[in-house]
Amino acid sequence: SRSSLEYYRASVVMSSPLHKKYTPAEFDESERIGLTSDQAEELYKQWGYNELPEVTVSLWWVLFVQFTGTMPYMLELAAIIAIAVQDYTDFAIILAMLLANGFLGFHEQLKAAESLAELTNKMEQKIPVLRDGKAEQLLTRLLVPGDVVLLMGGVQVPADIEWMEGDVLSVDTAALTGEPLPRKYPSDEHGAVILCACTVRAGEAYGIVRKTGINTEIGSANADIMKDKTQQKMSVFETRVLLAVKIIICLSLADVLLIFLIQGFVRNEFNDIKELLLTCLSIIIAAIPVALPLVMQVTMALGAGKMARDFDSVVTSLPALQDISSMTILCSDKTGTLTTARITIHAESVWCCGNFTKQDVALYGVLASNPDKKEDPIDRSVTGHFERVFGPSGANILKEYTKTRSVGFNPIFKRVVYEYTHPKIGRITIAKGLPTKVLDTADGGKDDAADQWVVKDANKLKAVVEKTDYDFSKAGYKTLGVVVKINDEPWNYCGILPMLDPPRHDTSLTVKNLVNAGIEVKMITGDHLNIAKETARLIGMGVNIHPGEATREGTQDRNELIKHANGFAQVLPKDKREVVLVLRNVFNQVVGMTGDGVNDAPALSAAQCGIAVDDATDAAKNAAAIILTSPGLSAIYSAVVESRRIFKKLKSYVTYRFAATIQIVIVLTLLIFISNCPINSLFIIILALFNDLTMLPIAYDNQTASTIPENPDVVRMLTVSLGLGSLETVFSLIFAYGVEHCGSLFKGNYAIGTCNTQTQAIIWVQMFIAAELLIFTTRASSYIWCSQLPSPALIISVFIGCIVVSAMAAGSTQFGELHISDIVLVWVYDIAGLFFLDLLKVAMFNFFEENLEVLADVEISSKRDHGHGHGHGHDVESAGSAHVEPEEDLTRASLSANRLTDWAIQHSERLSSMDANQRLSMATGRSAAQRSQNMRNTEANKHARESMSGSVHVVRTISAAGGGELRPSFIGGSIRPNVPGNRSKF
Repeated sequence: SRSSLEYYRASVVMSSPLHKKYTPAEFDESERIGLTSDQAEELYKQWGYNELPEVTVSLWWVLFVQFTGTMPYMLELAAIIAIAVQDYTDFAIILAMLLANGFLGFHEQLKAAESLAELTNKMEQKIPVLRDGKAEQLLTRLLVPGDVVLLMGGVQVPADIEWMEGDVLSVDTAALTGEPLPRKYPSDEHGAVILCACTVRAGEAYGIVRKTGINTEIGSANADIMKDKTQQKMSVFETRVLLAVKIIICLSLADVLLIFLIQGFVRNEFNDIKELLLTCLSIIIAAIPVALPLVMQVTMALGAGKMARDFDSVVTSLPALQDISSMTILCSDKTGTLTTARITIHAESVWCCGNFTKQDVALYGVLASNPDKKEDPIDRSVTGHFERVFGPSGANILKEYTKTRSVGFNPIFKRVVYEYTHPKIGRITIAKGLPTKVLDTADGGKDDAADQWVVKDANKLKAVVEKTDYDFSKAGYKTLGVVVKINDEPWNYCGILPMLDPPRHDTSLTVKNLVNAGIEVKMITGDHLNIAKETARLIGMGVNIHPGEATREGTQDRNELIKHANGFAQVLPKDKREVVLVLRNVFNQVVGMTGDGVNDAPALSAAQCGIAVDDATDAAKNAAAIILTSPGLSAIYSAVVESRRIFKKLKSYVTYRFAATIQIVIVLTLLIFISNCPINSLFIIILALFNDLTMLPIAYDNQTASTIPENPDVVRMLTVSLGLGSLETVFSLIFAYGVEHCGSLFKGNYAIGTCNTQTQAIIWVQMFIAAELLIFTTRASSYIWCSQLPSPALIISVFIGCIVVSAMAAGSTQFGELHISDIVLVWVYDIAGLFFLDLLKVAMFNFFEENLEVLADVEISSKRDHGHGHGHGHDVESAGSAHVEPEEDLTRASLSANRLTDWAIQHSERLSSMDANQRLSMATGRSAAQRSQNMRNTEANKHARESMSGSVHVVRTISAAGGGELRPSFIGGSIRPNVPGNRSKF
């Protein structure tokens, strides 16, 4: 129990064996116990919050940028032409169109920003801080100079912090120095102050905050340039679409110039320049898909918000949505992602070497562990095993050992080393780690660790250890070897601890669903090969898994192995990255990678779709494009499905808008060239206005997800649009030239030769309804009648637009005053044409081998199951019964806070002399003013204040181009390490 190990914890204060020349500064007791709430309150007033000054963007500027860009400029040009020829009606409508799109964009941008900003609170980084004698998880923006914090591997340093006590930390300083190799802190060379924005790679230590906010080294260097950092980012898909829009507009401008010259010189219409300019104006308006960028931005932003709220997947940048929907391969870590990470030791199966007993293995195993480190599944299971083997007497045994040094775990070395002194035995050195690695540290390749050894009789033991390890791994157990050295005697092998890490309850179903969605799942783990194969078998994955060393030769055979293997085991961090890079660069796959630790960060960064799983370290989060807030892989599948739905919405709208633009521009041009019959500019302006307004609900449309990854092929999309637009053009021309020959059906006076108002009006109504109905075929994955129904909002919007235009044409002489029966016939004609358009679309899809199948809705629990994010494991003990561990909060955050509290009690006479009630009273005895301040802090966090920690924040930034983007973090910069970020507020 925690209390039974109190003395042991106090006696095993960590020290630094690697830099004995360095003499740490002396800290008095007042510094060691941290700050009180009163002191922190005063320091807030003096130093402010641990954040950079806000980069504010005025609401007026946000509104102004809605009227900038290629398409708004074209509308503004059209408005100038209209007012120049004194066509006030057209001018008013164009102005209304410009204002409507601008204000709608402004409204939707703020709405999307609010939706995404809601995610900020739960994604802001927290760190264990000692306040009022008790550790608690505080937002890093609330740190002040004098706070005592706990730094661990994977944490991004949130302020300038001076090392106080603990391990020698391996710190990645690339964010400040650009150095590729980590530094050691403390050391004579680098001192003891670890600067803000660095990342702790390995080790854990206690430290005291010295500088915060703009007073830190990186804060002072970046505060002056923060205002220049608000910038827009677009996906490749969005960039290509907008490029295609510009090309269409340029072609339309060339068409307008040709019409202007032909009509002016050939048909002598320069005499009536006003009408000619209005004709040109109508084509310019028809060519501008004003709402397209807005629909794309809003659809992606709302989709990202929905994924975070409903599917526990926070997308750190909108362009990442494209990567998720196109992901073809997911490389998944095993421990904590596919499995529960609740490792337990099977006491009956412990293997002992020579004369060592199971009690010896349990004792030496716990001496080579940190009992405070409950967030570490290995040390937690070893400590629990020791307590069950020795019971209450275990604490007295541990009191006899005094720790003199320790070397923490490193994913390269795959072992830990602890050294003790004992009054009777003398000096005792214990190592714990990979069974073959502690047998001979050169196994698998010699590393550069300071401690190297070969155990006694290693040659004889090698086959036995490997056989035992193999048998355990074949049964699905992880293994932990324990070796010991007494004084100057040789190292001796004690035994092997078998540990079980069962798969999560939802893993098998999730993997099956991902495979059904066309995503290949590969397991990449540092665990033993046989354990990886057994776990893969249990969850339904392929067992063609190879050792990590197979990835280290840069040959074509190696590349093919990576492509076709189901996974790799016993890998190093560089092996994970190499697998991702080969799949991405050699085979042009869109690769996803899951991970939670510092060692996963390189692979997460290399993948197009890096995914930091629940309770991941800051380093992993900063390297990821997606951050999961629930355990397991089920949230990934939900994110894949939703992102494909989002892509379908974008694809359907882009295809529709291009096809409608092609139809309108070509029809207007041919009517002018063939029959010198320009359609009234007012008609075309209204058509363009309604086309934009009625399509806005597409962002809320019902959509299905494809059974295979989406392909962002804009050229293919344009080809489909060209086909649909061309067929629509044919239908419109047939109607325009055929209506006058159908006198028995139509009652109006229609003649293309005379180009009277009624003729223009009937053509206008036909083009309008045909363009509006087109969305129902472009949004359908297959035939309209076989696809999911559109959302009520989209149906209502489209039909309201059609009815309004029909009513205008029937009730006003200015719009032709058409017979109602003629308008009904137009509806029938366009609905029949929609049937043929749908046939053409499916035929083109089949020609391009488009996938027409959709995923069935599958219910997968995306929230925390079984009461905790890591699930509930059990220990299988000697009697064969299940030992269920008590309910407790074992997240990385809560456990590190408990550990910091214990450390403070050990090192403060004032705190250690208090009983639990007194310490509780001290921690809770805050004034009403302080509680009010805490409430203000909480409210402030809702407004997305930026943390100095490099944590992930998801809000909007506003660029001069008027585009929106998810807000990058200060240190992470676009949620990536080493690039200063920014924030905006409006």
